[in-house]
Amino acid sequence: MDIYIARHGTTEWNRKHKIQGRADIPLDHNGVLMAEMSGKKLKELGITFDHVYSSPLIRAYETARLLCPGQEVITDERLTELHFGQFEGQVTDILLTDPEHPFRFFKQDPVRYNEQAPAYGGESLAELVERTSSFMREVIEPLASTSKSVLISGHGALNRGLLMYVRSITDLADYWGMGLQNNCGITKVTLNLMPDGTIRYADPDECRIYYDESLGIDPNKLLTGN
Repeated sequence: MDIYIARHGTTEWNRKHKIQGRADIPLDHNGVLMAEMSGKKLKELGITFDHVYSSPLIRAYETARLLCPGQEVITDERLTELHFGQFEGQVTDILLTDPEHPFRFFKQDPVRYNEQAPAYGGESLAELVERTSSFMREVIEPLASTSKSVLISGHGALNRGLLMYVRSITDLADYWGMGLQNNCGITKVTLNLMPDGTIRYADPDECRIYYDESLGIDPNKLLTGN
């Protein structure tokens, strides 16, 4: 079966480099365009989904609806973005230039961030990996014997947690792997049921973009992580 893991389109907070986390921020104009154009391209390519799952946060839910117009979108709390605690709403550019602020470890040293985040009311990366793994085991893997196609609409850090599980990576030092997905980028994963009844994930493709990049959006200038 095919699994498509999508990151939501852009929001105003992305443009302002503000940490979103659990803050329920809607898509901005470009974010809507990204998702609409991506949905049309997927349709042109004949890529359809039997099941659509999403984070309950509006930016991911609206992205799912625009990617799959008219389909039921099933939300699951385990797909909610990483909770950043006291850091939510703050501007990353400021935090990353503070040599004493623990947020500087978020991308630079995930192991240290994992250790320090709970002290600031945040969720650890280990906790995020645990709940994303639970979602995959309990919701997605029971479908392994089918030829169904599934979309999961999530967030930057959240989707990295899903891919940690898919790639059987247990060392948090490797949390960011090949890097953050672009906004409205989609990574395809294949799940196979083996003859002995075990399951195996095929190496996921690199993140693909289905919207018109002439929109002039530079993902590298957007907030990374949620």
